[in-house]
Amino acid sequence: MKVRILKGTNQIGGVFTEISSKEAKIIIDFGDDLDGVKRLENIEGLTTGKPVYDGVLITHNHQDHMGRIDDILDDVPVYMSDLSRKIFETVFCFAKNKGKIHRKTINLEEEKTITIKDMKITPYIVDHSAYNSFMLLIEAEGKRILHTGDFRNHGYKGSLLENTLKKIGKIDLLITEGTTLSREQVKSKTETELVDDIVEKTKNYDQVLMLMSTTNIDRVTTMQRVANKTGKTVIHDIVLSNVLQLVTQKIPNALNSKNVGVYLPGSVYIKRDKEEYKKYIEPFKERINETGKLLHGKFIMNIRVSMLKDIERLKDKVLNNCCVVYSMWEGYQKEEIYKKFLNKMKELNIDIYSLHVSGHADYTAFNQVIEITKPNVVIPMHTENKEKIKDFTDKAVILEDMEAFNF
Repeated sequence: MKVRILKGTNQIGGVFTEISSKEAKIIIDFGDDLDGVKRLENIEGLTTGKPVYDGVLITHNHQDHMGRIDDILDDVPVYMSDLSRKIFETVFCFAKNKGKIHRKTINLEEEKTITIKDMKITPYIVDHSAYNSFMLLIEAEGKRILHTGDFRNHGYKGSLLENTLKKIGKIDLLITEGTTLSREQVKSKTETELVDDIVEKTKNYDQVLMLMSTTNIDRVTTMQRVANKTGKTVIHDIVLSNVLQLVTQKIPNALNSKNVGVYLPGSVYIKRDKEEYKKYIEPFKERINETGKLLHGKFIMNIRVSMLKDIERLKDKVLNNCCVVYSMWEGYQKEEIYKKFLNKMKELNIDIYSLHVSGHADYTAFNQVIEITKPNVVIPMHTENKEKIKDFTDKAVILEDMEAFNF
């Protein structure tokens, strides 16, 4: 078998991996770069020319892992969970007005093995900041490869990692994300600990605005728990309200609880009569109308940088004792849109607190994967410091982009 990290041995996000057997050749993940720069525009046989790949498999719904699937040749099958597809389309309809995936995809289901020529591929659910994230076990030629995708063990479903790895058992080759390898080796805080941190910082504010990823369902749970502890009403923006209808009814939402409001940002309001938005807005009309009253009380609401004008308007009317909780990857703050947003918050005299828990593996998670699966070879990717994997194993093989490893 042969493994190539086509992109991702020296960067986080926008990574993809090629795995080949005697009969089959697949790609795992195909997303946009986090900084928006495409460093590998076209791949022969995948995005241009005659198809040579037998499938592309998507581990989860973050744009840096699946944002380029429309670039894939029509004759190359794409596999991903139907739920991940729906979440992606919902979020990016609002974010970029082009959320529709313009190609067919084949549904991936938890622990249901698919066969691609001589390969057997089994998805396993794992804890990550994207709902319904998969690790992938690839079996062919008597060999077993585990591709971790993005994972962690400190979310609300953190115990999934150990249970999943025990199901998988011994493997021959581990391809692991290494997002945190460039950071100090410390144990990550849990989502439960994050609740306490946010409560402590925000308990004396009447309004709390959570700048967070709309697909981070653990963070939605955290937001609800903060509200419960501080006596605040929860308000979800229209995007999150729709995402929650897709993923779970366990978290209180606008359609199952009178205590949850729905905020319709101005950028969406002006498009409310367009057909692509109606299906997202119509079910929440009543709650949207009632949310105006909630905005005059104590609340916690998720926000996005695209809601800057909304916050400016609300500051004049209802945000009299307000703070923003920045609960995302720190690296985004280097982007102009985030700089502009945060600078404006300071101009408005809105306090900012950076309180976040990573969606990625810390050193304890790396140790778990290696100790339980006992790989003969470990290849790091999705990292800016691949050499650090040697702190965890003497089985490391360090590759450059496009370099092949045969075993």
